[in-house]
Amino acid sequence: MHILYKPYSIVAILSLVFTSCGEDKTMVEKREKQKVEIARLTGELAIIDEKIKAMPADVSAEIEEARKVAEKQAAEAAGLEREIAKLEERKAALQSEYDTYKAKYQVK
Repeated sequence: MHILYKPYSIVAILSLVFTSCGEDKTMVEKREKQKVEIARLTGELAIIDEKIKAMPADVSAEIEEARKVAEKQAAEAAGLEREIAKLEERKAALQSEYDTYKAKYQVK
């Protein structure tokens, strides 16, 4: 704190502040180029964001769910086909019994 109270230190600090405030032409050109680059990149980013929003939603979870449902339905179909085969066998057996009964007891 003692440095701030001395007059020559204040002069030195002020001279540093005023000399660093001037704009260097190369720095100004660099800043302008950076502004143009930032504007260009911002535009590209906006275009990319729009493309991302326009992309179709990820449907892999729905596809996996549909695949599971299809497998379940295929298993049910296989079970029903086995049941149909058993019922057809039983029908054939009953038809055979009926034919035997009909042959044995004919209607007169």
